[in-house]
This record gives sequence, C-alpha cells and structure tokens, in this order.
Amino acid sequence: MKKLMRSRAQGGRSIVELMIALTIGMVILISISSLFYANKKTFRATDDKSRLDEEGRLALSLLSFHIRMAGYGTLLSSIEKSEDDTVAPVKVQPAVYTSFADNKGASTDAIRGCSGGFTDTSAALASLACNSTTTDPDAFLVRYVVDNYSDNTTSTGVPTDCLGAAVLPTTIPADDAKKKGGVQTEYIVENRFYIKTTNGTPELYCQGNGGLTSTTDSLKPGQPIAENVEKMKLTYGVSYNGTQTIDRYLTADQLTSADWQKVIAVQVCLVVRSASDNLATAKQTYMDCDGTTSVTATDKRLRSVFKTTVTIRSRAVGAT
Repeated sequence: MKKLMRSRAQGGRSIVELMIALTIGMVILISISSLFYANKKTFRATDDKSRLDEEGRLALSLLSFHIRMAGYGTLLSSIEKSEDDTVAPVKVQPAVYTSFADNKGASTDAIRGCSGGFTDTSAALASLACNSTTTDPDAFLVRYVVDNYSDNTTSTGVPTDCLGAAVLPTTIPADDAKKKGGVQTEYIVENRFYIKTTNGTPELYCQGNGGLTSTTDSLKPGQPIAENVEKMKLTYGVSYNGTQTIDRYLTADQLTSADWQKVIAVQVCLVVRSASDNLATAKQTYMDCDGTTSVTATDKRLRSVFKTTVTIRSRAVGAT
C-alpha cells in the first residue's frame, strides 16, 4: 500500500502534454508581441507624422510673418514714398534713406535671397554672397522698420528680432527736411533664414540683428527655430509694370539687384521629414517643390511638402 501511494504522488504531466502547453503559450506570446509591436509602430508613425505637420506649419507661419513685414514702416521701396513727402514739413519721417536727390527714400535689401544659400550667414549685408551651387536649400533675409509700440517687443518696449533679442535703435540721418530733430523711436529689424544640418538633423535657422551692443558688431550666431526642415526653396513674384501686379515668378539667381525692389510676393516651399527613420514600409516618393519633379527618398522617413504664397504688405495693391 505504501508503495502504491508513493507511486501516485510522483505522477505528473507527460512530455507530450508539456510540449503542447509550451507551444500554445509560445503562440499566444508571439501573437501578443506582434500586436504590441504593430501598435507601437503605428503610434510612433502617427506621433512622428503629427510632429512633422506641426513643424511644417510652424515654420511656414514664422517665415510668412517676416516676409509680410519686408520693407514695412518707412523702409521704402523705389515705387513707394512717404505720405506728402513733396511738401515740407512732411507727415512721415523715414528712418532710412539711401538717396535725398528727390526728397524720397529708396530701400535697399528689404528682401533678398540666394538660391543655394549664403556663403557666410554672418557676413555684413554689403558683402553677403551666394553659394555657387543652386541645389542646396535657399536662404533669404528680410528687413523692416518697427517702433517701440510694436507688439513684437521685449518687456521694456524695445523691438526684437526673430529670436526675441532686442534691436538697437536706428540713427536717423541728419536731413533737416526729414529729421526735424525727431526722437529715435524707429528700429530696423533684420532676420536671415537658412537651413543648417547639426548632428545629422537638418533645421531651419534664423539669425537676427538683435542682442548687439553696437550696430557695427557682427551678428550673433543663428539658432534653430524648426527641426527636420531639410529643404527650403523660394520663388519671388516680380512686378515689372509698376502696377503692383505679378508679372512672373523667378528664383533668386534670376533676379538682378534692381529686381529685388520689384518683388511683391514670395512663394515658400519647405520639405519636412519625420524625426525617426524606418517609419515607412518602403522609401517614400514625393513631388518636389517645383511640382513636376518626383523625388525618391534615400531612407524610410516620412516626408511632407508645405507651400504657401506670401504677399509683402508694403508693396501690395493699396499700400501707401
């Protein structure tokens, strides 16, 4: 009897039963793991796509704001003039003049760009040059005049550049008909935008003229304002007939120095990629900024193309 009880106590599952149980367990585990991986990949792709769209919209919004401001205030174009400037004393006292021959101001470099980017983004405005290649991302700058009542100011009411740094006041030229002893309440804001790759990540940078101790100082280093922007291309709407209507859109390398004062609108195109790789099942093919060239990516990141057309306010129809 004791021997029989000992035999029953030592009984257990057979090897076949154990193999079946392990197999079922492995199937369930693999199914759960596959479902978890698929959900994680979907979440990652959705999250990266949301971030991509957010970065693209943010970048376009920032660029559009500053492009609209190009030449604004009393930084006049050759086809514009201050109100009643033919009669002294004038009602509007411009802060920046390049010529006093006809008592009118003509702006220089209210907007200016380079196909393929600047050779040196920190170079002085007079010596700012373009890269020889036009296949790299474009770069451009805008300049405009604001006063200390602008919303885009520091807590002390001083106008700021695109990075939030305070801009120094502009010296008003000593022209009796214009200055009339006026107080320096106007500031020239200059912002430069370009693409720069840091640690493998392309970013949209801005370099402004704020934070300087003297107007003759070199510009402070640029800072990124949007991540994963790998391409920027611009075309400029030019009005040759003087009616403030666009005759044609040209790239920066097609414009002469005189043409820049005739630019009244800018088409901006950005190519933005996802932060993570291997999100797509295959290398993505998308339409480039020109709208006709098909581009196949070299990786499996997601990409979107963002476009907008921005009218320069001070040169738009109805501007005074």
